[in-house]
Amino acid sequence: MFHVAYLTIGALCLHIISSVKAQSYQQNSPWPKFRQNNYGTSVTPSWTAMDPNASEWKYLTGGQIYSSPSIGSDGTIYVGSLDFYLYAFNPDGSLKWRFKTVGNVGSTPAIASDGTIYVGSSDSFIYAINTDGTLKWSYETGGNVGSSPAIGSDGTIYVGSDLNFLFALNADGSLKWQSRTGNNVPSSPAIASDGTIYVGSYDTYIHALNTDGTTKWTYQTTGSVGSSPAIGLDGTIYVGSSDYYIYAVNPDGTLKWRYKTGSFVYSSPAIGFDGNIYI
Repeated sequence: MFHVAYLTIGALCLHIISSVKAQSYQQNSPWPKFRQNNYGTSVTPSWTAMDPNASEWKYLTGGQIYSSPSIGSDGTIYVGSLDFYLYAFNPDGSLKWRFKTVGNVGSTPAIASDGTIYVGSSDSFIYAINTDGTLKWSYETGGNVGSSPAIGSDGTIYVGSDLNFLFALNADGSLKWQSRTGNNVPSSPAIASDGTIYVGSYDTYIHALNTDGTTKWTYQTTGSVGSSPAIGLDGTIYVGSSDYYIYAVNPDGTLKWRYKTGSFVYSSPAIGFDGNIYI
């Protein structure tokens, strides 16, 4: 069955949180990756003023859109579709280019400081794409890459795979390290200010990894963790689980609190400038 999907982009008004920085992403981009920044707060450190004269637009792709848009410093909007393409749109909604993979692109693109776009596909590859839409490099993980990449301050790309690994790749596409979990890693990594990488897995654990790929600690929930962690200003890690709970975990891996919801928590937390957690 052919799925009709529309991408609608209106005027943006994004809120401030001064203590969150984009790290190795384009510094003047309002939204360079999934959930905006490496802490996963979904709050931008910069303003994009709302233009009352801005017009909405829509563009028809050939498949459903599970990917979230990312926005480059020049206003280019990048988004994946289940029609196997990563799309790049000009701010007026016209197509700039599209890049074809061999699988669904449900991963959200991440834009590096040099403009390189990183994105995963169900064809098991993570792709590095130049700003003109040409391939820079690709790396095969062996499993679906629905996880959205995160970029460390040194340019390392972190991304999960359904091969049960979190991968760390160098900016040239070579493998830095891989850390095995007990099940798929659909969760997108969050990176703390000290470089610690946090990610969830269907193995029921929240994993905390050092920058060399060794395990710092793990915290076990009683359900799969497909939710992507968010890191608060005090270092607390917030994440949801299919066991109906939202967890707040201290930076040392101990439980701070948990809150029971009415069903599975696949959504990823957002942290407001006032410290409130929304999920």
